[in-house]
Amino acid sequence: MTLSTSVTNPIKQRLKKTILWYTLITAFFFVGSRIYEHFSFGETSAFMHYLFLIPLIGGTLLVALQLVVKGLSRLTLNLWNSAVATATAGALYRGIVKLSGRSTTLDQPYYYVAGIFLALALISIFFVRSVWVNEKAGMTT
Repeated sequence: MTLSTSVTNPIKQRLKKTILWYTLITAFFFVGSRIYEHFSFGETSAFMHYLFLIPLIGGTLLVALQLVVKGLSRLTLNLWNSAVATATAGALYRGIVKLSGRSTTLDQPYYYVAGIFLALALISIFFVRSVWVNEKAGMTT
């Protein structure tokens, strides 16, 4: 017999939190990049214009991953979020430099580090699971 005081499913709660935060971050970058470009004196940057796509795609893939792989570990989520944040920071940096009228390649390490975080997140899916237990199936989720 298992006694529990929690009536909420932590996996569904984590999924809702992921959807909420990635939606808010995507909206923030969409609005922020449009405002920044509006005051850039006619300069444009594809990196700044499409900046919102990085958290949008990253969040969508993470939600799909959470639906397919039940019980993603905190390590996997942290690595995935770090990959998305690092790629977003690189694109933001490149966009700001481009809008200032200069060019740079100093954003490339951001993408390499984001790729490493993403690879580690995908590898950790196979080795680490969350501690939440699905009592009906008898498996760790």
